[in-house]
Amino acid sequence: MIESIIALLMYIGINLQEHVPYDNLGDCLKAKRISERSSGSDGPRLECRPVKAETEIWVEDNKKHIIRIIED
Repeated sequence: MIESIIALLMYIGINLQEHVPYDNLGDCLKAKRISERSSGSDGPRLECRPVKAETEIWVEDNKKHIIRIIED
């Protein structure tokens, strides 16, 4: 399914390495803050923002996963 969602994006250098969907901006910012505190100043660049993405719900964990980002 293609939809507009809030995603936590992790960049290493200029390359997007990982993306995690969230239901709302508050939850995304909380996860970002926790990750930044645990990785320190040398960690990857993290960003919460709306993206248009292809998503699907996996049967194994019944959670939404981003298959690919169409527009960011």
